[in-house]
Amino acid sequence: MADWVWVESPGTSLDEEPRLRRARFGDGYEQRSPDGINSLAQQWEYFAEDVDDAIAQEMVSFLRTHGVAGFNYVPMWHTAAIRVVCRRWRRTLGSRVGQSNISATFEQVFEP
Repeated sequence: MADWVWVESPGTSLDEEPRLRRARFGDGYEQRSPDGINSLAQQWEYFAEDVDDAIAQEMVSFLRTHGVAGFNYVPMWHTAAIRVVCRRWRRTLGSRVGQSNISATFEQVFEP
């Protein structure tokens, strides 16, 4: 299993939205329960700012190779890796010549 080894920059964020089953009744009453055992998947908006172009190329090559298949990622607020896929990323010009910005969406997946 491949590991993402690059550190985030400020601006990286975590989105979570529990997947729920809900039953609503006419009097306004509602019952809720988690939808499955993995009902809370994380989605990370990863951002790396002003990285050297050679490193940015390594990052993009990694995503091209492992993005859809999945890889391990240790988010900044965690101590253990999570399994993620990356279906979308972007490379833009950095603030100086020879630097790039990388942004990507890492979606947590649950696989054996």
